[in-house]
Formats: sequence, structure tokens, C-alpha cells
Amino acid sequence: MGRTSFEFITEEMNSNHFFAHSKDGMPLKSWQPLQEHLENVSHMAAGFAGAFQAQDWGRIAGLWHDLGKGTLPWQAYLRHANGLVDEFAEFYEGHVVHAIVGAQSLFELSREAGKLLAYCIAGHHGGMPNWNDEPGRALESNLKKPIPEINYSIPIPGVPSSLPIKIEGRRFGFQLQFFVRMLFSCLVDADFLDTEASLSEEKSSLRTGYPILSELSDRFWENFNTLRCSADSKLAVNQNRESVLGDCLRAAEQEPGLFSLTVPTGGGKTLASLAFALKHAKKYSKRRIIYVIPFTSIIEQNARVFKKMLGDDAVLEHHCNFFPNDPDWKSKLASENWDVPLVVTTNVQFFDSFYANKPSKCRKLHNVADSVVIFDEVQAIPVEKLVPCLEVIKELSVNYGVTSVLCTATQPAIEYSDKFVSGLKNVREIVGDVPKLFLSLKRTEEFYIGELTEQEIADKLAQCEQVLCIVNTRQQALDIYKALPESDYTIHLSALMYPAHRSVKLDEIRERLDNNQPCRVVSTQLIEAGVDVDFPAVFRVVSGIDSIAQAAGRCNRNGLHEQPCNVFIFDLPETSSVSFFKQAAQSAAKLFDSCSGQLTSPECVTKYFEDYFWKNQQRMDSGGVVERCMTAQSGNIQFRELAEFKMIRSASIPIIIALEPESIELIQELDFAEYKGVILRKLQRYAVQIYPYQFDEIQNWLEYKEPGVWCLRSDEMYSASTGLNCSSPQGKGFIL
Repeated sequence: MGRTSFEFITEEMNSNHFFAHSKDGMPLKSWQPLQEHLENVSHMAAGFAGAFQAQDWGRIAGLWHDLGKGTLPWQAYLRHANGLVDEFAEFYEGHVVHAIVGAQSLFELSREAGKLLAYCIAGHHGGMPNWNDEPGRALESNLKKPIPEINYSIPIPGVPSSLPIKIEGRRFGFQLQFFVRMLFSCLVDADFLDTEASLSEEKSSLRTGYPILSELSDRFWENFNTLRCSADSKLAVNQNRESVLGDCLRAAEQEPGLFSLTVPTGGGKTLASLAFALKHAKKYSKRRIIYVIPFTSIIEQNARVFKKMLGDDAVLEHHCNFFPNDPDWKSKLASENWDVPLVVTTNVQFFDSFYANKPSKCRKLHNVADSVVIFDEVQAIPVEKLVPCLEVIKELSVNYGVTSVLCTATQPAIEYSDKFVSGLKNVREIVGDVPKLFLSLKRTEEFYIGELTEQEIADKLAQCEQVLCIVNTRQQALDIYKALPESDYTIHLSALMYPAHRSVKLDEIRERLDNNQPCRVVSTQLIEAGVDVDFPAVFRVVSGIDSIAQAAGRCNRNGLHEQPCNVFIFDLPETSSVSFFKQAAQSAAKLFDSCSGQLTSPECVTKYFEDYFWKNQQRMDSGGVVERCMTAQSGNIQFRELAEFKMIRSASIPIIIALEPESIELIQELDFAEYKGVILRKLQRYAVQIYPYQFDEIQNWLEYKEPGVWCLRSDEMYSASTGLNCSSPQGKGFIL
């Protein structure tokens, strides 16, 4: 007859028999003791949570997270998985779930704090659960299950009795789930890091050695002053950029909180905002700078600027199209938890993570606390996601020490008012005199010229030597381009052309403009996304005032043309319109008479957003995610449901166009490469994103290369003028 577990413990066992992690093929003495792991994670999680005054919460979460490994069956399972047979073998019961045990024990200890900590501990491997869910998945029912016999003792610290956050009335439910997610971030990152340090010291060592922000400030000013010295100080645009820079440096001295930076296109806000962030971070000991940008094209462009100013070793580029080189473990590891001085990321990556429940998505969140976050082109946040995004910005400022800067050329009306109670309070504008700055940098006049057909627009474009026409959809761009006379200086741009192809076209456009050669361009909105071109005239199909302002930013951008230059707003027949743009266009149309010539002025922009937001009040949280958060005051939080929030719903499929020598060679290398990430990163320059229905139409022309990687080799389906040949049915063509 075998011994009881009690007899076994008292006779032969101490804490050295319990392990948290094993090492393949290595003896027990090289395994990580459970006590060491719990203490390390507890210490680390407390340090992370200290950024928002929750160190006591982080400490207890770390100490109890792997309590379930302190059972004889789990220790037997660990040995069995490594082919070891010792005195634990008689307790083997197969795979044992361990995460719920610490959650149960804490919930028994405290029904309030223990309940919140239970989400973190129960979900530290698979993700935070719903409180109410189907049997086997609900935290509520799992906490009620019998607690396994724990054969390992740990200290029982005092459970926190209060929340370390400032509570704001009806927002309490949102604040509660936000706090738990931030605490979860601290725990899972600490757990990952300590496990990594135990199992892979070489990989762990790559997480160090980043420059500090004060060093980056020195690098920045050395490089920035070189740029300033080479600029013509007599040009009005450079004088205004200096004015913006001065305003940013003065504002950086102010207390942390919410700021707006409203600067016209071409006003130098990218580098001025970085100057603000570096000085503010240095003065108030902020831990890092994070740029949140709506478009990957701007991210790649801005990341290059930041690396030039600060060095490659200081900047992490993290978005869906970014493949860190497989051998470059440093950047790959940094993308997991953002433990770098400067992060450049997307709206999608940032905001989706703040509603996520999985460890991989949430792990980085604690590193956002006590940082400077620059939201570039903030007007590009989709209106149906506006309230969830504003709640995140608001909460980071209220309780997590974040200074946020809302950066744009067309500042939306998102401040709190009786008409917009979800708006932000106490937002300080950085620019001292916004109307004066816009007037000084005013280089265009914008006029509505009525409804025209594609052919009529083409006829007007044909009368101009240098002109840019921007439309809302790929199909509109194609129709107007085909209506123009064929010539070498009529150029089409859309995202049906792969990036390397577009880059060649943009280089050709800039060369023609610089040499005063004829150049007529028809493009989708992609040319508005921070692309530096300078036309003497621009035509723009009706859209929101923010888009019209972006279009105007491609007209007389550098103030070198005879002023003012004209931006002509036109409408296309109803059959060519897309419902996606209708409401924005309708709000803009109300201002065509009263603001004629001045459509991009701050006053007009404010009127536009007030009308557009008023129309869309009911759909600013289209998924109801904030309302679900607000009902979580009791701690009954549905984390899996909240994770359904997505900034972008319509998934697209990347197609690699292998027609150039480099892309053909890369596709061939992909079949044999050990580090595929290196090649996939290079192949981004040859990828076109299409809808699933378009994929179905051309699938017979495609080759399957890797999971999620398809390749087109046929030039029959790809035009040197217009890109990938796939249909764009009415209403589905608004991808850039």
C-alpha cells in the first residue's frame, strides 16, 4: 500500500523538490525551483505595476500565479513529461491544469480583491475569461470547484483592500476592467521574462542595452540642428516650423496630461512633436515615447525619420506588416513587450490591445504607463470606434501617468461638451495661436465646382500641365484614368499597385514636378497619407473636410507656386458614390457656401466635425463595448466578449506580385530559407492587399507559398499602369 501524500511530504520532501520549469534532457538540479520562479515573478510584477501605484497588487499576483504547480500531481506530470521516474511517479494523474488553483485560493481569501486577481491568475496562459460563460469556461463556476490539495506553502501577504486608481462615477466599470487588464499585463510579462531567463539566458540577455531618453535627446538635437542649419530661414514655411517648434518646447514644461497639436500639413509637426516628447519625458521622468499612427505607409515613413534622428537601436516599428528579421532577436523580443525607448505602431495594434484578453496581446500594456503617447492623424480614428478609443486615452491620462498628444492638421471636435459627453476634458493646445498659424501657412483656396462625370473631370485634368486628382475608391481612379488621353505623363496610383511599384511612380512624379515637366496624376486616398508631393492644382472628389485638408496638403505644399493655388472639390454622379463616404461628404457639403475658399480653416473644420459627430452620436461605439465595460462595476467582467473589439473588421489578403527580378528571386528563396521572416519582410514591397471576393476571382492565377502567403507570377493579371487586375464592385472599392 502506497504512502499518503501527507506522509510523503513530512518524511522526504521540502521546497527543493518543487519545480516551476524543466529543461529538456537536463537533470533536476538544472530545473527552475518553484520558489525561485514565484519570488522572481512577484518582484518583477510588483515593479511593473509600480508605474501605476499597484505594486502590492502585482506582488501578490506574481506570488500566487503558479500556486497550482505546488501539488503532487502537477510535479509528477512535469517529471513524466521529461521521462523521469522518481518518488513522485505514484501521484501522476495525466496533464494537470494549474492556473485556476491560485485564483481559487485568492478568491477564498478575499471576495473583492481576490476576484479581480483571479481573472489575471486563471488567464495567465490562455487568456482572461468571462465571469459568466458556458460550463468549463466561466470564471465564476471554475472558482466554485473544489480546490486541489496544495502541498507547497507560500507566504500569505495582506490582500490589497483598496484600488490605487482615481474613480470617476459612471466610468467605474470601465476603469475596473482596465485596471485588471493592466495588472494582467504586469503578471504575464513578468512570467514570460522570468521563464525566458531560466530557459534561455542568451535570448534574455538581448533585452538589455537600449539607450536612455536623455541620450536620445542629445542625438536628436545634434541631427535636428544640422537639418535646421541647411534650411532656408527666409522661407515663410521654415519660419512657421520654427514657431511650432518653439511652442512645443514651451508646452513640454507643462504638467503631464492631455495636449493637442494642431498644425497644418507641412508645418513640421512630426519632428516638433518628437522634440516635445523628448523634453517632456526628460523633465517628468517618463519611461518611453510611443507614436500611434493610422496608416502603415506613414509608420514606415516616420520610423525612417526617427531612426535617422535617434539611431536604429532606439526605435521599434510594430505593426501587422512588420516582420522583424528572424536572426535579429532583439527587435523580435522588443515587439513582444515594447520595452524600448521609442515605439512606432498603428491605431489597430494599440487600441485592439487595450480591449484584448490574451497574454500575447496584453503583455506590452504596462509599458505604456508613465509614457508620452503621440496620436498622429487622430482624425483618422473611425467614427464608429471613437468612444472606445477616447475612453482608453482618457483612462491612460487619469490613472496611468500618460501624457497624450492629439496631433493633426484637422483637429476633430472631441473635447467634452454638453453635446458630446464622451469627449476629453482639460485638453491643452500646444500651438499658441492656431488661426494665425493656419493663416500664415495658407497656400491654397478650396472651391466646390459641382457634380461632374468621370469624363468631364478627365477633360478638366487634360487642360492642366501639372495636376493631381484624388478620389475615394480604386474604381473611381481607374475610370478617370482611362478617360484621360494616353501619355507618358498621365499616371495612376492605387493600392492595387504593390509598394515598390508605387515608389517608382512617386519618384517619377517628383522628378517631373521638380523639372517642371507635364504630370497628371489620378490617385486614391493613399497619396494623402503623408506623401510629400507638391502640385500647383488639386482636384478632390467630395469627402470629409479632414480628407479635403489632406488633399490640400499636396497642393503648393512648400509654398513655391504662385499663391494661392486652387483645390477644386467635385462630386460624381450618384451611381459612382460609395455609402461609406456619404455622411462625411454631406457634412462637408453644408459648408461649401459659407466657407468657400476657406474649407480647411480651423473654424470650418470645427463646424464640420460638430455636424459629423452629431449625426453619428448613436454609432460612436458601434459594438457596444464601452457600455459593456460600464456595467462591470460589480467585478463581473466579460473579458472574452470585450476582446471582440476590433478597429478594423474587414480582413484583406496579401498577394505577392513576383514580376521583378528581386521579387522572383525572393519567392524562390522562400522555399528553402531557414529564416523566412527575413524574406517575408523584403517581400512586403511587392504585396497587394485585396478583398476575399477579389481573391476568389483570381485564385486560379495564384500559387500558395506559405500559410497566408500567395503569389502571382502572371503579367496578364498585373498592369504596369494600373496594377492588379481584379474587379471592384460598387460600394466595395474604398480600400486605398
